[in-house]
Amino acid sequence: MRGLCVVALGDPDAALAGEVTAALAARGFEVFGTCSLDRLPDPPFPTGQALVAFNPLLESETTPAAAFASPELARAAHLVSTLPATPRLRITRSEAEAERIARSLLGPEGMAELDAALAAARAGMATDRTVLADLSRFKYRAKVERVAHGGGTAILKTFRPAARDALAREAHFVEHMARLSAVPPRLLARDDRSLLFEDIPDALRRPRILGLRLPLPLPLAHVRTLAEFVRLCCAEGFDAIDLTPRDNVLIDARTGRLRAIDFEFAARREGPVPPERSYVLSGVPRDAPVALPLLNAMDEDPYPSKWRPYTGLPKASFLGDPPWLQRLKRATLHPFWLIGFAAGAALRRRRHGRDRAASLARVAWRPAAGSDAPREAGAERREQS
Repeated sequence: MRGLCVVALGDPDAALAGEVTAALAARGFEVFGTCSLDRLPDPPFPTGQALVAFNPLLESETTPAAAFASPELARAAHLVSTLPATPRLRITRSEAEAERIARSLLGPEGMAELDAALAAARAGMATDRTVLADLSRFKYRAKVERVAHGGGTAILKTFRPAARDALAREAHFVEHMARLSAVPPRLLARDDRSLLFEDIPDALRRPRILGLRLPLPLPLAHVRTLAEFVRLCCAEGFDAIDLTPRDNVLIDARTGRLRAIDFEFAARREGPVPPERSYVLSGVPRDAPVALPLLNAMDEDPYPSKWRPYTGLPKASFLGDPPWLQRLKRATLHPFWLIGFAAGAALRRRRHGRDRAASLARVAWRPAAGSDAPREAGAERREQS
């Protein structure tokens, strides 16, 4: 069953169940129900309970059978692995394994109810327009589709019921800032579950080598437009937390101008904010009362990794230097900085891969110690590697 996962909790309590439910929701999985582990012939813990969850937006993709081969399941498992109670948690390694375990937990009647709940959730996210392409990068909070609109196309962003706060933040930001700047997309229509934006044809080229994007700076004119937009947002009391030239900047093929999209986490501050102290450029304090994407390193300074490779400038220069000085620094200083950054990035990527693999292995579903129940093919080999 596409989009299904099961999480086992050993010696659970309400707080732990709430943390796991929140982690799954942050990765797009909705909890269908809770069952006792004693219904399983090979439980991962002697006592405890299991949460059966599904992601209703994964219905159209193939179902990988290998452990954590599904990117969506791997991301959910990785987030679960960051919880303090990791030794008391196990998550299914594949959707085939999840379906087998769910059938044991729920029985035929419960599985029929699960099918009905999944169908209802999918119907609630269905699009009543002609869909031309699915553009969703992640499907944690919303799905993004190119749809037919009038005589052309538009971008429809349909939000999950649990993510309507993100809809409200993005709509509020775009409606306000689009009156003052041409950078945000035009909002064509909205309702209680979706936003319809103009479709911006992107002319920005993102060259890759071996699947990795090359961190090449934007043209200086676009960098200066981006700096002006950040200053304007801060002056208006907005902090566009999820804005980065790495992830959500476009070059409008119709005009050649810089544009930006995706503002689900744009925060309204109490008043104007100095740009150099904004969350978008300097990171979000742990106690800041704002919504924040999980595991995206925004509790640290994001500028060195998410901004500087694409601006070609240190933060202070990006915000304040005149064009001639910026050109000089991009030509003379940035190539040396970029060499060091690329070398460090390769090491960080390798270390992250090792740490992530170890985290997934810690929470991978497996029978309790001493059980002689059959294991998923290849599981022992994967855990030892």
